[in-house]
Amino acid sequence: MLTATCDPGVEEFKTRTFDKLKTVRCPVHHQIPRLRIEGATLREVRITMSACCNRLAELANKAIAS
Repeated sequence: MLTATCDPGVEEFKTRTFDKLKTVRCPVHHQIPRLRIEGATLREVRITMSACCNRLAELANKAIAS
């Protein structure tokens, strides 16, 4: 959800992070990672990710770090 008080840097960070995950799928369960990004400034950003298994979590973390 976008808010008017959100730092433009946070919106760019969200966009880039979600773009990195567009092609990530679990090779076993064919699920996508679920990502939640909260915070109004880059300093306050919190990322919560859930995945169907450890393999998907590893793939998602690798994609985000790239």
